[in-house]
Amino acid sequence: SPISVPPLFFSFLVPPSLTVPRGKSPLVAREGDTVELECLVSGKPKPIILWSRSDKEAPMPDGSMQMESYDGVLRIVNVSREMTGSYRCQTSQYNGFNVKPREAVVELIVQCE
Repeated sequence: SPISVPPLFFSFLVPPSLTVPRGKSPLVAREGDTVELECLVSGKPKPIILWSRSDKEAPMPDGSMQMESYDGVLRIVNVSREMTGSYRCQTSQYNGFNVKPREAVVELIVQCE
């Protein structure tokens, strides 16, 4: 049976917002570094963040097309030059909100030694 939610509950919902912290894009790293791409997410409840490459064809560093993050941080260990490019963070489908997914883009530049 569906859980009934007291009407008051809805007044505490806050639509999500997504921003890239100052100085975090473009992010310049050297090959072999560990980098953390960051999107600040706010909202109640906090949405899951989906990371993908802006270039739709390019897979994520782990080989998947999309990675989930609960804190808005995408951690890449041992970056390589192929990982240079734009990474898109966006809010996943939002519970009960008919809100278009918010998105932001972080540029990663990987320099070789």
